[in-house]
Amino acid sequence: MVNVDGGPLGALAASVDDDRTFLAAALKDCSGSESAAIEGLVAKGLITRERAYRLWAELLGLDFHSLADHTLDPRLRHRIPLDLALRHNAVVVGEEDGVLTVALQNPFELLAVDEIQEVTGMPVAIALATPKSIATALERMQRGSTGIEGLIQRLQKSEIDNRNVDADRLRTLVGDDAVIQLVDHLIDEAMSARASDIHVEPQRDGLRVRIRVDGDLDTLYTLPVGLQRAVIARIKVASGMDIGESRKPQDGRIAVSEKVELRVSVLPSVLGEKAVMRVLDRSGITLDPDKLGMSQHNLQLFRRGFTCPNGIVLLTGPTGSGKTTTLYTAMSELNQPDVNLITVEDPVEYELAGTTQVQVDVKAERTFANALRAILRQDPDVCMVGEIRDAETASIAVQAALTGHLVLSTLHTNDALSTIHRLCDMGIASYLLGPALRCVVGQRLVSQICPDCAKPAQPSAAVLAEFGVDPDQAGDGFRQGTGCQNCRGRGRRGRLAIHEVLYVTPALASAISRRAGEAELEQLAVAGGYVRMMADGLDKARRGLVTLEDVLAVARTE
Repeated sequence: MVNVDGGPLGALAASVDDDRTFLAAALKDCSGSESAAIEGLVAKGLITRERAYRLWAELLGLDFHSLADHTLDPRLRHRIPLDLALRHNAVVVGEEDGVLTVALQNPFELLAVDEIQEVTGMPVAIALATPKSIATALERMQRGSTGIEGLIQRLQKSEIDNRNVDADRLRTLVGDDAVIQLVDHLIDEAMSARASDIHVEPQRDGLRVRIRVDGDLDTLYTLPVGLQRAVIARIKVASGMDIGESRKPQDGRIAVSEKVELRVSVLPSVLGEKAVMRVLDRSGITLDPDKLGMSQHNLQLFRRGFTCPNGIVLLTGPTGSGKTTTLYTAMSELNQPDVNLITVEDPVEYELAGTTQVQVDVKAERTFANALRAILRQDPDVCMVGEIRDAETASIAVQAALTGHLVLSTLHTNDALSTIHRLCDMGIASYLLGPALRCVVGQRLVSQICPDCAKPAQPSAAVLAEFGVDPDQAGDGFRQGTGCQNCRGRGRRGRLAIHEVLYVTPALASAISRRAGEAELEQLAVAGGYVRMMADGLDKARRGLVTLEDVLAVARTE
């Protein structure tokens, strides 16, 4: 707070010890409205506007909302009519259990609350925000609303209809500014919401646009059904696909910026083509093994595996579980001036300086298997194969490992132990797999509890039983998010990984070679330090990072 000499406000400022006491006294003695009194204090330099409104919210027992763009859920932007929002300077910031939370600059605007409740048919909870932040948010809403509604109107005036648009007309439409701007707008909205995937899918009643944020899939827009072919065609053109081919699946890419790229897949369905765009954002990636979120025990086993001079190190888990990021993190540590590191990927997701990276190209017969054969003639020390998809690639990788190379790759299995059986099922002889396999990491991503609204919460006895935990011995570190502006009322923000690391000891390698049973393999794995993924999830839940329910949702294999 700035000291001001002279006048009653200066005396008041000097007579109190903190901003909150100062503001409470100033508002108590004000003759007009509280908001006008606050603006007067701000004008005199006694307190900043945001600090004053935040403290005022505390005094009234209300939430304060900054209305920063990243804190606003795009699905709520038009929860109330725009003209009503503009008339009352109101911004919807949350919706939970049938209650709308609306940010106002004056919490005593009861007329605004009554009208919003009447129009929406929902009870309203008040939050406080500064007049400037409300004006900025409303301007963004107005610009976005005018933009997308105007684009839709322009497209509909073009008389686009799924049944009547021929190929020549479609090629003309995809170059129309309105179509280009509409697709760009959808991508921008998804990116601002931190989406990992964008789904553009035909429905009988419209073109549904959904986004996946922190693992949850939610509807962003439903566009008129007549726009389907134009929007999908524009996505295909932007990603380098054949606009005239609508009977076969296609894949492509869209470069959003130097660091952000969309991996695009188009799939024909009975209602038309569906497009899914996966966001590859290289800007927020930190390739540091100590920041993978692994426990010290698991990290020690993983590092022991990928620093071996030869053998195979595998990452397992479903698509989108962060396997490639973990592989790149290991490669960043292995990438030294005296190491020849070569990768073959589909696609090359991150550029790693000092390495040779090869892009798979099926048309040029540059498959994983063919590229790996060529790589082995390039005097490599470390080879990274983006994915082992077939028996041929698996066989070449094992031969490379047995001839003195370190091979890193990924494989789709339910857990680390089942990787052994999966490779044997692919035709790898067990007597070769035992000596070749060094380490297998199983990985899943779990929604992280929002740190800003986390509260202590005890899991139910049924959930604890899934982890083999006695409720009386569960401990008290468990938490759960209650929902706030920073997590858009979800109680979850971001995701973290849970792991299991199977390090292949000599005893386990011998058991693999003689095709020992599953029980013996697990016993030897545990003796070598193997800890199930559920146990890692339980540990992170006890530290208040995730909920046990979310761990079960991704890690349960039975």
